[in-house]
Amino acid sequence: MKWIKQVVVDLLATAVIAIAVLFPNQSLTYIVYIYTGLMVIARTISLVSDNFQKITSKKVSEAPIWFHHTLYAANVALLAYGGWFITASAWVFIWAVAAYIHKRSFKP
Repeated sequence: MKWIKQVVVDLLATAVIAIAVLFPNQSLTYIVYIYTGLMVIARTISLVSDNFQKITSKKVSEAPIWFHHTLYAANVALLAYGGWFITASAWVFIWAVAAYIHKRSFKP
């Protein structure tokens, strides 16, 4: 369970998304938009840049892949539930690129 420390930011992001959706708050809305935008940019760069992938792969997380999939699914579900369809779509993109890169990096 040492990996829990490595996923604190991911857990906080999901918590902020949940609070912003369930208890609308203008400042949290901006935080969700900014964080989502940064994640889209990071995933897009990692999709097209092998150098960026090498840099980010040095920070290896011991967290199981199912944990990340669960968080991404929760983010998408929460955002869709709250009617944030464009932001939910961005999280589907983030999730898909993460899965693709993970699959590509662990080819036999």
